[in-house]
Amino acid sequence: MGLLLNTGIQEQVEKKIRGGIARIGGSVNQLLSYKNCTVDDFNVFDGGYGRVRSGWKSVMNIRRFLKEELQFRKEGWKIPRGRRTTLIDMHYAYKEHDLLCRYDAIISSNVIEHSPNPIWFLLNLHFVGKPDGFQYHAIPHHKYTYDMYRKTTPVEHIIQDFETFTNQKDVTHTEDYAQSAIEKHGWQREFHKKYPLTYPYIHFHVFDEVNTRDLFEYVFEDVENDVYRMEGFGDNVERFRNVLNGGFVKRYGELIKRYQRNYDFSGN
Repeated sequence: MGLLLNTGIQEQVEKKIRGGIARIGGSVNQLLSYKNCTVDDFNVFDGGYGRVRSGWKSVMNIRRFLKEELQFRKEGWKIPRGRRTTLIDMHYAYKEHDLLCRYDAIISSNVIEHSPNPIWFLLNLHFVGKPDGFQYHAIPHHKYTYDMYRKTTPVEHIIQDFETFTNQKDVTHTEDYAQSAIEKHGWQREFHKKYPLTYPYIHFHVFDEVNTRDLFEYVFEDVENDVYRMEGFGDNVERFRNVLNGGFVKRYGELIKRYQRNYDFSGN
């Protein structure tokens, strides 16, 4: 169905999202072509952020290996290859010195809403990107997904999560999520028979085109956003420079240093 807000974001994505890419969340095909990209995949193990496989010695996994290789030769980097996926919780990327300032662009699809502390998550993506690079993200629009019975999260709430060092043990959104995703909409009913109502399996925050743009403009420079409508679902899509907003840095520079010194996202 395409873009709903008629912005120039697609042209900007094609022009700016290229080179060495860090990808979180599967293929991330919304508006994006991989013809000018070389991709490294990053995922939380078994967290719904893409494919991760192990045990390649079995016959079944050898077949998967060969199938992925054939797809790679045919389609390039349109799909992730499981054996190339790095297992890392991106809330801790700042500790991985070999990743810092490494990538020309950072992209994700349907990941940021899984973070209890989105600003800190985005800052870690900022750390692994080059200073002159870009980021591109697709985040579910609540009207077009199983968040449709929830209210959008005020940006002030997300800022408060950052200011108070909210971690993965946050339970303040669990009931709200369950009522919409499981009880009223039902899409996640079978999923949560297997997976608990905890990080990283739930949507902590709820987004539309307004609070999404407000959040990214609060943290970053040169933000463009639109809504990409697909069959059955729809995403907020954001493209911005990997440069922190000057006002944000002035206000939170010391807090960022405190995060880097002693933040334990696991809550232990």
